[in-house]
Amino acid sequence: MFPVPTSPFPSSQPLAARLIAPVGAAEVRLLSRAGATVLALPNRYSVTYLVMSGDAVVVVDVGSHADVPRILDALRWLGRQPSQVRAVVVSHYHFDHVMGIDALAQRCGCPVAMSRPAFDSLHDGPALRTPPGKAVWPFLLGWARQGFPVLPAADWRVVRRYLDPKAKNPFQSDLVPLDDGQSFFGLPGWKVRLTPGHSDCSMALVHRRAGFLVTGDTVRNYLGGEWNPLRVDPVQMEGTIALLRGLPIRTVFPGHGPVLDGENVLERLKTVRA
Repeated sequence: MFPVPTSPFPSSQPLAARLIAPVGAAEVRLLSRAGATVLALPNRYSVTYLVMSGDAVVVVDVGSHADVPRILDALRWLGRQPSQVRAVVVSHYHFDHVMGIDALAQRCGCPVAMSRPAFDSLHDGPALRTPPGKAVWPFLLGWARQGFPVLPAADWRVVRRYLDPKAKNPFQSDLVPLDDGQSFFGLPGWKVRLTPGHSDCSMALVHRRAGFLVTGDTVRNYLGGEWNPLRVDPVQMEGTIALLRGLPIRTVFPGHGPVLDGENVLERLKTVRA
């Protein structure tokens, strides 16, 4: 059993997010089951997840440079050291999930891990597709539901590198590709699943015994839990939905919004228009 800290970790809930998002802002949550532990840590643009087993920690998504000190504080709260972070994982290559990843990886002295399509795109492989133009207004609504976060100077300096799918590799840390079905980084029970649709390079982390699913933006929770309607490939997204619905999932950790719990949680997700 993972030792539970004796004092709560402070949540960051912007007023706009509490008022505009129908289900409210994401909250800090620490869940343990079947040897798997996940800390949901709402941050500036998205939710960061600290995935733990034994002494190993993997951090999923760091949207902003401003998130790095908060993540280091969370590690200390958990009784962990930065040196115990085995990798910082990119759930998908969108700027609001990746701009702080390299800074945290360098601070922890670990590699950056990403799906094979994301890795290949940074090594002269096929470029990743960008969301269609009609996605602008839904994106702005989602930004409001995040609390209208303002980019700090450190993010402004790098944001263009992450918005351009043809830009050169912006990472200084070592990069590690992840393939479908792969186990990784000393976390027993956790597997990688490639989940294209929202983006070409989306991936999820699955722990079947615990019933845990870390989805990136394939799932979001602004409206009570919904499949993300912003998609570069609707056909691939339908295949991803079928794949995930076939897994024994009880807890979903979405890219935005509160954690989703309960039996048949994936069956209960809404399908909404962009």
